[in-house]
Amino acid sequence: MVSTSAQPPPGPGTVRDLLPGRSLVVVTNREPYVHSTLIERPTGGLVAALDPVMQETGGLWVAWGSGEADFDVVDERGCVQVPPEAPRYTLRRLRLSRREVERFYHGYANQSLWPLFHMAMDKARFARRYWAAYQMVNHRFAETTFEMLGQNPVVWIHDYHLALCPRYLRELKPDLFIMQFWHIPWPAWDVYRMCPQSAELIEGLLANDLLGFHLPRHVANFMDCAAHELGAEVDRQQGFIRHGGRCTLVRAFPISIDVGAWGRIASSRDCERWMARLRRRLRLDDRQVCLGVDRLDYTKGILERLRAIELLLQRVPELRDRFVYVQKAAPSRTRILAYRQLQQQVEAEITRINAVYGTPHWQPIVYIPRPIPVVGMAALYRLADVCLVTSLQDGMNLVGKEFVASQQDERGVLVLSSLAGAIEASPWSIAINPYDTEGVAEAVRQALSMPEQERRQRMVQMRSHLARHDIYHWMEQSFRAAARLLDTQERTHWVFADLEPIRNAVAGRDHLAVLLDFDGTLAEIADRPDDVQLDPRLRGLLERLGHNPRVLVAVISGRTLEDIRRRVGLEHILYAGNHGLELAGPGWRVARDDAVEARGLVAACCDRLSLRLRDVRDALVENKGLSASVHFRLVPRGEIETVRRIVLEELGRVPPGRLEARQGKMVLEILPVLDWDKGRAARWLLEHALGDGWEARCTVVYAGDDSTDEDAFVALAGTGITVRVTQYPQPTAARYLVRTVGEVGRLLEALAGWMPAST
Repeated sequence: MVSTSAQPPPGPGTVRDLLPGRSLVVVTNREPYVHSTLIERPTGGLVAALDPVMQETGGLWVAWGSGEADFDVVDERGCVQVPPEAPRYTLRRLRLSRREVERFYHGYANQSLWPLFHMAMDKARFARRYWAAYQMVNHRFAETTFEMLGQNPVVWIHDYHLALCPRYLRELKPDLFIMQFWHIPWPAWDVYRMCPQSAELIEGLLANDLLGFHLPRHVANFMDCAAHELGAEVDRQQGFIRHGGRCTLVRAFPISIDVGAWGRIASSRDCERWMARLRRRLRLDDRQVCLGVDRLDYTKGILERLRAIELLLQRVPELRDRFVYVQKAAPSRTRILAYRQLQQQVEAEITRINAVYGTPHWQPIVYIPRPIPVVGMAALYRLADVCLVTSLQDGMNLVGKEFVASQQDERGVLVLSSLAGAIEASPWSIAINPYDTEGVAEAVRQALSMPEQERRQRMVQMRSHLARHDIYHWMEQSFRAAARLLDTQERTHWVFADLEPIRNAVAGRDHLAVLLDFDGTLAEIADRPDDVQLDPRLRGLLERLGHNPRVLVAVISGRTLEDIRRRVGLEHILYAGNHGLELAGPGWRVARDDAVEARGLVAACCDRLSLRLRDVRDALVENKGLSASVHFRLVPRGEIETVRRIVLEELGRVPPGRLEARQGKMVLEILPVLDWDKGRAARWLLEHALGDGWEARCTVVYAGDDSTDEDAFVALAGTGITVRVTQYPQPTAARYLVRTVGEVGRLLEALAGWMPAST
């Protein structure tokens, strides 16, 4: 079989492709363009990433107008076309009074929710006037958005400022499709229940059709809170929460950055000039540079970091005059006392350390509080030998990703807090506990002394992973889930409510092809893969169909070819094992050459995983030759994230672009990075068995229950009858639903009855 190259990464156009005929409405607290003395362009991660998407797709962006000249340029509806030099979409600005800003933004959002959700409980203040303003402003956001809705809108709300907005919007337009992304951590219930408005916030968020978080553990925490606070029905495996007659899909979508844009900036001549300028102005000379980039926020661990830098200077005196720590810090939320105090403490500590350890020719800490353009930030990242991130709690933290994207020379080392969400996808960084001062100091020392080859190996792995998981990948995953959910709501039906059209489709063609997944489709899922058995009744139906000369039957599974053939036990049908990497029929068998070539990498990865996971209770590593599965169905919930982290770390030891992990039902599938999946395998089998032009002669029925089957649903869209096996409606490209394995048998029985043997 011939290998094919990987597809290019998604871009802004992906959103338009996934949501054809729909208008995108983005709702955020922060606006993408601010009119003051000059027009400020987006610099933050979210708005900078969404702006090109909105320019590509058009649509509406609703946000608080925070600039002093914002309302001098809007029309009578409060709208302005942006970007200013080439307008492509509408920005609708919401005017907030000074009191509303104080109580909604500086009050409830940033003195109640922000500290609580970052586990800084001592700084949380819950005043009733704050809550009242939060409710009122959320209601105004909902009303403003509702007034601006066009045809077939998809509303995408962002972050903790607008937790109640979905509920208010739902009251105004019950059939509206609403999705929201939560950009900060979601804490465990024991922490969350300290919030006096805990139930109201969750009810607001459950008015969304789709709710996204950074990490699976944030999803799990939210589900716990929904169950405890509201008694909501929670399906952890499928990711659904049912409450108040509604069903909300909750998913993890780890956010990222525009890697290509950062790379272009970092490789520009302008960046080279900035590097020379900064090296001269900061007197870096030939010194090693450690860099920290933060807003001045108590969640970033800046004071803890400075203590570690001082300890490093004490314990490794030979670094003096050979090492500089650069702290780029932007003042933040200075109207809040805790932030003003932090700024004073940080600046005082930097002054003290420089006074104690500095010389007339060298200061150990360089402090940069003033703004620097993006190209200057890229220059700082390129100058740094080490980037130090010490978040005490962070939903993601994009600084490490920006550092990696800027590392054109591939020589930097990332030292990253284990309490930042970014650690989940950064096993090639040096992980630290920011509360362990000695550990942080030792990690910086290790990074500074790391051999060049190891530095490069780590950075190559990080850059390769980041390139495949950029901001557009995040948006594609978010909108793909939304598209499938919309498709489910609008198009997907219970198969037995639509049997007559299916029967007509079968009767109208010469051939019927029945393609089926195994686990969860033909056989009930068991706690252990070896315990799964095919129901004799379903085997009989497959045999009956397979003996009909007008019917093609194939079983397409993630199991090995030998395993699936043994469990089904029929010789006259077709099989695809290892997600289609190996295929067989009566008298023939083939496998993808490029998958066979990766067999050694898979085996070595399995050996390492088996060794590292041996102490994780009930974790199971299954080497399937061309692929592997890491099962965690029986693993205690508190250790599932450990399993995921270890899998990522071990994949990091594989050459870039060779193996990847895909999430299944309580399993991580380790597969070669190929442009191949169950959908392509299904089409290959159909062409191999029926020849060119099979679409005109054959009705295809494909049934499956897992995320890997979605590739087949997409590949067969328009040419097949696709069926998702699920107890709950969920995002799917399938046209029909059945609820159980028993209903799959009922469908097979109907198909067998419609297809009498030809004479």
